[in-house]
Amino acid sequence: MADNPQNTSGNGPEDKPEGEPGTATGSERQGEAGTRAEGDQADVVKTAETAREAAEKRAAEAEQEAARLRRSNAATRGTDLDALRDEVRAEFTEQLVRAELRAAAAGKLRDPADALALLDVSALAGSGGDIDAAAVAAAVDQLVKDKPYLAAADPSAPAPVWGDVGAGPRETTDEPEPATPLDRLRRAYGA
Repeated sequence: MADNPQNTSGNGPEDKPEGEPGTATGSERQGEAGTRAEGDQADVVKTAETAREAAEKRAAEAEQEAARLRRSNAATRGTDLDALRDEVRAEFTEQLVRAELRAAAAGKLRDPADALALLDVSALAGSGGDIDAAAVAAAVDQLVKDKPYLAAADPSAPAPVWGDVGAGPRETTDEPEPATPLDRLRRAYGA
């Protein structure tokens, strides 16, 4: 039995009496474990309740913040819509002025696009989005006066005569070809 490692001194029950401090029997150990388990469960329940209360508090704060943001967005949304309306109205008015300008320049300028390029479209728009047709016509007339080379040709005026530029087939004449260039000039100028 001395060779048995389980019976060495300090390993067996015979070495420690049952009543010494620091030693507990099996039944006593179970009682402590039961008490410890009940205490651990109480701690877990208390921790869970604390966590639940903290989560509820955070949820309430989040709801308050969401409500505040909704009110803030609702307050700014109206301003944004008004600004958007004004922007769309300004773009539409500018397109109308451009169309009116093209129509007014159609008979007065060779190329009506010149009026769009040379006139300030934003100055021709009215304050309320109305278009002053008289102001548009006056602006086109002033442009024709300032830059007459942009004016359309008058359809009632005769086409300009270019005359003989010396190209193409020639009529035969009975006169002989001049002998010198000086004679050619004399004949051209009738001298």
